[in-house]
Amino acid sequence: MWPSLSTMLTATLNGQKVRNRIVAGLHPAFFLLLKIEVKKGVKYIMKRFKLKGEKIGIVFGTFAPMHIGHVDLIQRAKRENDAVLVVVSGTNTERDRGQQIGLGLNRRFRYVREVFFDDELVQVVKLNEENMPAYPEGWTPWVAELRNLVIENTVEGFDPRNVHFYVGEPEYKGELETRWENHFDVELDITKPVDVTLVERSIISISATEIRNNPFKYWKYITKPFRRHFTKKVLIVGSASGGKTTLVKDLARVYNAPYSLEYAREYQETFNVRDEELRGHDYMRLLDGQYAQTSAIIDEGSHTGLVIADTNSSVTKAYYDYYCAETASEQEKETIELMYQVIVAREKWDLVILVEPNTEYVDDGFRDMTMSEPHIRDEFTQHLEGLLYPFHGELIRVNGNFFENYEIIKGLIDDKLGIEI
Repeated sequence: MWPSLSTMLTATLNGQKVRNRIVAGLHPAFFLLLKIEVKKGVKYIMKRFKLKGEKIGIVFGTFAPMHIGHVDLIQRAKRENDAVLVVVSGTNTERDRGQQIGLGLNRRFRYVREVFFDDELVQVVKLNEENMPAYPEGWTPWVAELRNLVIENTVEGFDPRNVHFYVGEPEYKGELETRWENHFDVELDITKPVDVTLVERSIISISATEIRNNPFKYWKYITKPFRRHFTKKVLIVGSASGGKTTLVKDLARVYNAPYSLEYAREYQETFNVRDEELRGHDYMRLLDGQYAQTSAIIDEGSHTGLVIADTNSSVTKAYYDYYCAETASEQEKETIELMYQVIVAREKWDLVILVEPNTEYVDDGFRDMTMSEPHIRDEFTQHLEGLLYPFHGELIRVNGNFFENYEIIKGLIDDKLGIEI
């Protein structure tokens, strides 16, 4: 008996270690899903290391989001000390200013680590304030936890008093100068006060609050990992030969935005296989490949805040249902369904456009011409709309000609997403 979907989701999405007794009975889809996670995360595997040197700089903050002013400060601290400990603080609860926009502590911690993934002089840690009282009472447990983090992330024998804080508020400077020494053994020599530098904003006069309120105005200041959180994602889907790919390319040009096309076409051209010849194992790879391709474009961050795609997992699943569902084994259907549920749960779209099939069906050498019948295209579109139920709040159908649809979608991107040409 296969593990439940919830078990699979937990094991896959949360990246938890899976016990051998569970792995032995895992559904085959799990290993394809795990491959997606490994492939996406391989760049960011962090080596375990401890900071060393006579002086360690400390920069702490919420970083919701981290911008280039933060980066400049951290790199200043790195040059003025032997290494830097970057402390991402906050909670995963609603009282956290980042969590209020979906940027909880855990996510911010991962993104900040990503910014410095190749810098061995910078160690990034998180300080969870969830069980701490509100300020000013919270200073005492906060400083105690910070002291523990310093000890845990520096080589044995490092004196935690040999740190250099960089802060942006006069209040923080006073509290640290008063409280830091109180957390060490009384027999230690504490005649020298801790170094705390009050810094002014560098490079840019911008705050994370201003970025949260208007990310597109300050897009160039947001570090790349955090950009994926603010990126607006538009999905344009429909049955084959409906003009959606041309729409995606033309819209991407006018908005100067990257786009993700149908991975299935690349796959079919590579392996010289037609629509009706695709089988279950092909669709597993198509689900994997489409998600990985679109995610890579979003995650790369070298764009202006808008990404457009013309296919997602729902489209792939709709084609599988059309061509394979009646003849596939129960295990294969369960595998495909599981993969689809996991992947579609990870997709986040801000606007979904369903293009109705009112154009001529063109034979491009790969398409199955049996789908050219109007009633089949309509039935396929209806089934696809049902599969898009996770995004019904963002879904809008368009039924014009090519020029009309182009103008309608531009208007929707402006009205719904606040992005103008």
